This record gives sequence, structure tokens and C-alpha cells, in this order.
Amino acid sequence: MISWLIWLHGFSDYLSVTFEEPSTTYEGFRNFQESSDAEKFTSAALWNKVGERELILESTERRSRASVYGMRGQLQAVFGNTLAAGRYFTDGEEAVCLIDGKTARELFGSRDVTGREVLLDGEKMQVVGILQGDRGVCVIPAGEDEAFCGVTVRKQKAEQSSNTAVSLIGSYMQGTAERIVDGQLYYILALLKTAGILTAATVIPAVLLIMVKERRLAGAAVLAAGVLILAVIAVQIPAGSDYLPTYWSDFDFFGELQEEKAGQIESLKAHQEFWHEEGFLRVKAVEGMKVF
Repeated sequence: MISWLIWLHGFSDYLSVTFEEPSTTYEGFRNFQESSDAEKFTSAALWNKVGERELILESTERRSRASVYGMRGQLQAVFGNTLAAGRYFTDGEEAVCLIDGKTARELFGSRDVTGREVLLDGEKMQVVGILQGDRGVCVIPAGEDEAFCGVTVRKQKAEQSSNTAVSLIGSYMQGTAERIVDGQLYYILALLKTAGILTAATVIPAVLLIMVKERRLAGAAVLAAGVLILAVIAVQIPAGSDYLPTYWSDFDFFGELQEEKAGQIESLKAHQEFWHEEGFLRVKAVEGMKVF
């Protein structure tokens, strides 16, 4: 549980927006990067799914099918610190790629393959990095004239408003958001789930001990420890303005929030674009979504 929470915390600033059509241009993305608004994010990347392709190791004719993505910008926005080996490529590099562990094993029989070459659509590509995950993925540099269907950013602070960020991204990319994956949401749900487990593990036994005269002191100590732990967790919740009404009299706020976030969760359950998005769904609280 703790190791998973730490992993999920690394994606609490993650925000990925998929547009209805692949119409986002690199020019709009570049305008965004050069604006003062870019200071609100630590990294950003454009991506587009090229499709299923066959990668070939020329020397042995081994083959592996993979989902190929074209990307520009800072790839760490999408994948974070999940490189198993090597590095991310940067804008301006050509004939390079990233592959995941599954593809590396099928082609080379090992993950230690940075610097090796594969054939993709008849062109030689040098493997510069190995991604975690086993879904069969290959990432290549995209051209400036391509149309993109998604933008992924990392916010400066996890508690920054994701709704504001989505509106800002849409204004530069000139696209309508069809699907939003907000790492902040799943981190909050994970913390709430952890708080619930700790409440059951500490508060309930504490109350039972307090009911026994000879154990009241021990019960009070357990209760105090539980309250302290819950307070520490509460401080970690990056709720931000998205989860608080602007006006105290906005009685419909939490109902609308419930509907909006439930819709985002259902969309993610139906389709995970990248392997780490599967990890967000380990939050069992998403099944009921009765947390706001």
C-alpha cells in the first residue's frame, strides 16, 4: 500500500488531455511553450497514436508488434521517472525510438538493448530508452507538420486547478477535450482509501479498549496515534480549488463534482492510453465513487 501511494504521488501532477480529433498542431504547442502560461507546468508533450506496427531486428529477423506513438516536447511529462534504462529523446533528434520491456525481450531477448537498432516501416531506428510496462509500445519523434490528438503536462503543483489547466491547454491547442486523465484525482482517492483503512485499524480498536476500564489509557494512546496519522494524511491531500465551491451557497457543487469525476473514471476504465494509467485504477474507491 505505502509503495503504491509513493508511486501514485509521482503522478499527482499528471494531467493528460485527449481531443475529439487529431487536429492539434505543433505551432499551437510551441506558442504555449513560449507563453508565460508555460511557467505553470514543469513539462509538456504532444502525442499521437500512429497505429499498430511491426518492428524487426534485421540480424535475426525477429519481429514484434507494438503500438507506435509519435511524440514531441518533453516526454517525461507522459512517462515520468518510469524509464527502465536509457534516456528520452528530445526535439530535433531523428531515427531514434523508445520501446517497452515486452518489445525489447521479444526482439533481443533482453532489456539491456539501448544503442541497438530496429527496423520500423523499413527505416532503421536506434533504441535510446526502455520504458517500463509490457503492453508492446514504441515511441518515435513526430514531425512538426503532424496533427496530434493528445497533450500531457505536469503541473508545477499537484493542487493547481486541473479544470483551469484543461481550459488553458484547449485555448492554445484549439481543440475540444474528449477525455481527461487527472493524476490528482486518483492520488486523492488513494489517500482517502488509506485514511479509511487506518480509521478501521486504529479508531475502532481504540474505542473498544476505552470501553474496558483497565485499558482506557492504552485505548486513548491508540486513538491519539490514529488521529495523528489521519491528520498527516489530510495534509497530503492536494484538493485545490477544483474540490471546493466558490460560494458557500453553491449547494449543487458536490453533486456536479461527483458526476464530473465519475465520468472521468468511467472513461479511464474503458480505455487506458499508457501503461501507467492502469495503475491509477488500483484505487478500489473508484468502483463506488461515493467519496465527495
